[in-house]
Amino acid sequence: MERDWLDNLYRLVLSHTQDGIILSDSEGTIVFVNDAAERIRNVKRENLVGHSMLDCHKEGSKEKVTRALDYLRKHEGNTISRMVTDAVNDKYYENTYTPVLDEGLTLQGIAVISRDITERRKAEETKAAYQRAQEIAHDTLKEQYHSLMMTSMEMLSNLLEARDLYTNGHSKRVCEITSKLFEERNGIDDRFLDVQWAAKLHDIGKICIPDSIVQKPGKLTSEEYESIKQHSALAADIIRPLDPGSHIWPIIRHHHERYDGKGYPDGWGGEDIPDGARVIAIADAYDAMRSCRPYRSAMSFEQCVGEIKRNAGSQFDPRWVEVFLELANTGSID
Repeated sequence: MERDWLDNLYRLVLSHTQDGIILSDSEGTIVFVNDAAERIRNVKRENLVGHSMLDCHKEGSKEKVTRALDYLRKHEGNTISRMVTDAVNDKYYENTYTPVLDEGLTLQGIAVISRDITERRKAEETKAAYQRAQEIAHDTLKEQYHSLMMTSMEMLSNLLEARDLYTNGHSKRVCEITSKLFEERNGIDDRFLDVQWAAKLHDIGKICIPDSIVQKPGKLTSEEYESIKQHSALAADIIRPLDPGSHIWPIIRHHHERYDGKGYPDGWGGEDIPDGARVIAIADAYDAMRSCRPYRSAMSFEQCVGEIKRNAGSQFDPRWVEVFLELANTGSID
């Protein structure tokens, strides 16, 4: 009798909480959906209960969710949190996946808790933008000038990429991956926007490299390779006059350095490389491998992740590789 009373109490609490809650059994079949989950996900519980946990996610997200659920089953006791953007309704949600264990620590099911973090997220973004603006501009005119110039550089970078089918959208994708990695480890701090701008503009120096080299379909000669290696330094020189606080151009200049000191343009290594550049290096390499090139097909997700992991400590900062692997293996990176 006491057990029944407690079960009813738990169900009542779960049903009326403001967080969306979906529960599945150990096989991934949904057994419970509360009112908030219906509202947040715009679904009806009768269309979910008795179906797979994947059915409450959009088609494009199912592969990532599958990786997250598999990760939980293999690492019992861990919890995964992912930030989800609802662009249509201008909302941000934090989805937390957590295993439900019995007293013997045997997996009984999985709970997905969706929490509306829109106000907190927007407050953090506003704070980061304000702090950055305070550093780079002492008056409204200077702030507007800086924003105009940087946006113009971004447009120029996009036009540069649009000339080549194989690199179109590369900087945008690198920025998205870089932002996810940086936020996962550091949150949205006063460096967040700097790293975003650096990721957007990291390849703008290629505008100074002849198209015959940048768009060459075959293998580069040693002379051509030396020429293409100049693009990071050239990009830094372009951005330096527009970066009064010197927060952005050093990241751009050093995004092709290697953790072992064998990169370019300056042969820096380890902690000497700007933190943002070490993040962009991973995102840049991952997107390049995932994209088609005239001389090869796109590599699979598993191949790309394997290459990043294999080069931890040599090409890439091993601590940032850990963050990348966490997000990749839990479905936050395509």
